[in-house]
Amino acid sequence: MSESYYITLEQNLDEIDILPAGKALAKMMDRIDEITDDIGVTRLSDFIAGESDDLSELVEQEGWDLGGFAPTAGGAHWFDAGDGLDSVRAIAGYIESDPTCIKRSKALIEELKEFEKVLEIAQTHNVRFRLEADY
Repeated sequence: MSESYYITLEQNLDEIDILPAGKALAKMMDRIDEITDDIGVTRLSDFIAGESDDLSELVEQEGWDLGGFAPTAGGAHWFDAGDGLDSVRAIAGYIESDPTCIKRSKALIEELKEFEKVLEIAQTHNVRFRLEADY
């Protein structure tokens, strides 16, 4: 299980000094996924970079030749910031309307609002994002 999730952008943006970390999000991700299923938006866990993506990126960064065994997907998956924004706003709204629906609701709302700010800026600049786990 991850200690936290954080947003990674496809390119750096000057308006963003620090990318927020979602510690409460990591602890409550299963319940958050249940909420997204209930309200019909994309799960936040669907935006998490997968381990195979990490391997592809590492192989590329290190310049390793795996003799034809390298992953063929070609790098990590990136997602439209607007899609993430839709999910983050919907989840925050749901939790705000019923704070008893999930543990750590206050911390979650704060983290979701921070994620929302970053995703708004990314969307304005047409920059894609993904969530990454910090173990």
